[in-house]
Amino acid sequence: MNYIRQIIFEMRHHPLMTWLSIIGTAIAIFLIMSDYMIANIDNVSVSPESRRSRIVYGYGVDIYYPEINGSSCLSNQFAHEMYDNLDGAELISYSSYDAFEQNMTTKGGIPEIRKVKAVDENYWEIYDYNFEEGKPMTKEEVESGIRNVILTRSTAENFFSKQESYLGREIMIDGKSWTVSGIISDINPLLDISHSDAFISHVAAGKLNEMTWSPYMGTYLPIILMKEGVDISHLKNQIKNRYDAFNAKHKSEDIRLVYHEQPWSIRERHATAGTNKSPESGGKDKMRLIGYAILLLVPAINLSSMTRSRMRQRVSEIGLRRAFGCTRGRIVADLLTENFILTLIGGAIGLTLSIIFITCFSNYFISYVGMWLNSIELTKARPSFMMLFSWRAFAAIVVFCLLLNIFSAGIPALKAAFTNPAEAINGLNNHK
Repeated sequence: MNYIRQIIFEMRHHPLMTWLSIIGTAIAIFLIMSDYMIANIDNVSVSPESRRSRIVYGYGVDIYYPEINGSSCLSNQFAHEMYDNLDGAELISYSSYDAFEQNMTTKGGIPEIRKVKAVDENYWEIYDYNFEEGKPMTKEEVESGIRNVILTRSTAENFFSKQESYLGREIMIDGKSWTVSGIISDINPLLDISHSDAFISHVAAGKLNEMTWSPYMGTYLPIILMKEGVDISHLKNQIKNRYDAFNAKHKSEDIRLVYHEQPWSIRERHATAGTNKSPESGGKDKMRLIGYAILLLVPAINLSSMTRSRMRQRVSEIGLRRAFGCTRGRIVADLLTENFILTLIGGAIGLTLSIIFITCFSNYFISYVGMWLNSIELTKARPSFMMLFSWRAFAAIVVFCLLLNIFSAGIPALKAAFTNPAEAINGLNNHK
């Protein structure tokens, strides 16, 4: 409570210095948190990808034949051969990597190009979609190849207008009739793996869109939900051994797989372009940390001079406290705590501004489409509030504020604490 009273006193009697400190902190935190949250949009856990920290991907195969080579996602058969029965895997889904574009319409309507994703029954166990109507596909539905489709709310409303229920309605996909068996809430396009307008079984999709074109290559993506406490390196070691076994088995045929550290975490997947490269995220992370250090140090130098000016005006108070037995450590701790509260106020303002900026205006300045523009929706996509504000972001703001506080107030607080009490009370040290 005494800290709050002291801050209110400072705001009333030294408003310029106090508010300049808060504004300087807010600008620094705004710049850092804007970049930090944008960089973590691809990694943050949010529905329907709420378990991202445990989901890894068997992304692609890079294979060399005699005199030729190719890389792609996996065929269904090869995906099962390489990823079935992994120790440490709770569930494995074999679904299409990308949602493919198909003509969709009602009977007699005008066709529209929509995204359709082919999935299996485990897909719905790994991802937590919000079913507004109906239920996920069962194993029997998937394997039978029945033409059932699950639509997002906005897709259903677009083709059928608003109704109480869409279950049982017929919709045409690539000229064939499909029955609506479920309605899910809309998905943010930035969640590229789980985003689609419609979901069908991969067996039914095989008749609609060729998903396997060689013994090894196709459009299948093994999606693995690791058990609690399992490290991704445990799975990587198993896949590496399977790659080695495959190469030994096919050595006489001169067929060779190149191992690219699969399976990948969500961070590794977004840091890598293509199926014939290994993840390289370390360099980007180092450059980002250097940038954060600069954004912290530059305002800290300026804030330090303002903090020192505030300390000079309180030197008599500090002298009296020292004269009555207050230790230097206690004075330093009190001054740092007061400044930390001011820094947190500025940090809260900066965090609020960064969330408003990213949710409302980021698509005017930032491209979310990556290397390939595979969806026009991504050009207009904006992160949701839940994709930006998390306990991880909150912890980051506290750490950044703490560092800024130490950099800007540490030296002035130490100098104030070591002021000679007699000189301080007499005002002899006010300008040193």
